[in-house]
Amino acid sequence: MRNTRPVCMAERGMVASAHYLASSAALDILKAGGHAVDAAICAASTLGVVAPQMVGIGGDAFWLIYDARSKTLSALNGSGQCGREITRECFADEGVIPQRGPRSAITVPGAVDSWRLAHARFGRLPMAQLLEPSIHYARAGVPVSGDLAQWIQDDIAHLAADPGAASVFLDGGRAWQTGDRLLQPALAQTLENIAQRGPRHFYDDAARSIVHYLRDRAGLLSHADFQQYQACWVDPISTRYRGYDVFQLPPPSQGMAGLMILNFLSGVRLSRDDADGAKYYHSFIQAVKWAFGYRDRYLTDPAFASIPLSRLLDRALAAQERDRWLGDARLTHQSRPSGSDTTFISVADAEGNAVGLVQSLYYDFGACVVDPGTGVLLQNRGSFFSLDPAHPNVIAPGKQSASTLMSGMVFKDGAPYMVYGTQGGEVQPQTQTSLITRVLDFGMDVQTAIEAPRLLYGRSWGDSASKLLVESTAPGEAVTALRAMGHPVETVGWPHMRMGTAQAVRLRGAWSPFFEGGADPRGEGVALGY
Repeated sequence: MRNTRPVCMAERGMVASAHYLASSAALDILKAGGHAVDAAICAASTLGVVAPQMVGIGGDAFWLIYDARSKTLSALNGSGQCGREITRECFADEGVIPQRGPRSAITVPGAVDSWRLAHARFGRLPMAQLLEPSIHYARAGVPVSGDLAQWIQDDIAHLAADPGAASVFLDGGRAWQTGDRLLQPALAQTLENIAQRGPRHFYDDAARSIVHYLRDRAGLLSHADFQQYQACWVDPISTRYRGYDVFQLPPPSQGMAGLMILNFLSGVRLSRDDADGAKYYHSFIQAVKWAFGYRDRYLTDPAFASIPLSRLLDRALAAQERDRWLGDARLTHQSRPSGSDTTFISVADAEGNAVGLVQSLYYDFGACVVDPGTGVLLQNRGSFFSLDPAHPNVIAPGKQSASTLMSGMVFKDGAPYMVYGTQGGEVQPQTQTSLITRVLDFGMDVQTAIEAPRLLYGRSWGDSASKLLVESTAPGEAVTALRAMGHPVETVGWPHMRMGTAQAVRLRGAWSPFFEGGADPRGEGVALGY
């Protein structure tokens, strides 16, 4: 099957994001001499305006940043903490943490402070220049895309339940249609204030309005929660796969699951003849189920529990258990359903600096709560906490929730080879693995790897149990063979949105003098270079 778009190749810089306007804005920053971090901030802020169903300044972020000058890889945790007055007892009447509404917005948004740290260490251009496109689009208006229009229609009841959200995303109760102009003047002013006064304005000043709006609706966050929050630098985690070093974010990110899947697959011989064959898919499925079992047993905020990372990432663990899982397709794992709306940004600049930034509101439109004073759409990441005191991700004051967000970077001979990631909760480690195996094992370029058929094991909201979905472009004989092995495969059309919307950049090196960028036809993104 011919790709929907060519792989993007360029020599001086590359951006791949989930929306064409964000990619274009970030590319302008690279052309102006900005660092890859500058371009990533520009893309992220723009995405929060043009694709608010997926991302915004009311959400979280995780970064991997390679600095070519020092030849170092840094990781940044911009995940917000649960409010310090919020306990299990706060939800005694409900019996659950609400999935939407003011009482689901119980973690501080961490993204903006992560911008502060990344920009302070690596940025070259002023923050005002980086945020100018998002300010313009919020104030002048942006065309409602087909994806955004569909998400508004799907979530119209949740959006209508909040006066602030309804005033932005609905037109007198009617969902905005494709091609309508979406105006967000309050958000434009907040972004302008951040640009002029610095990112801490969000936590010191804008937070007053946000907290007031939440508290009027039985929300639980306090102004002190915002003021006390700070993103933090952390050490990346890694494994070795086919002679490459693969890096991820540490907990509370689920990055460890992605590395464990690779450890499992590293013991399976895959040749180019196995691409889209039953052997590849069966090994992939069993690796995912095996890794998810360990992930769900341990993943939480490492400040609140001991996570045996060294044992989990030891290739010997996968070697000990691989044959048993490969020998029985009935071995399975039931995941807890998770949110899926996230966005990933891949950037590389002329000096070889590289960034993988993943940012999210957790669900589509997060909590579906918009503070009218600031225009900030708030995340519902905290709804993933458990109320079970024996669960590793049980809610606690000041705790970060286990997070689906993960950012991947592959190194070859000590230098970055590929930056890659995707949208989608359970999807993220699976789609990231799909990209790695198709590039490293099967020799595909990044665009072809992105467009290749995917599978998805797990649960999304509304699923009563874990499902196994395979896109219809997978060979029919492979699907038949999987069913014969005992896999309950369901075929879905291609491209299928539940498979995530991936972006990737392969950097220049001995293998090519050009950057290579790809973006997912399952979404509205593009890769652009110069």
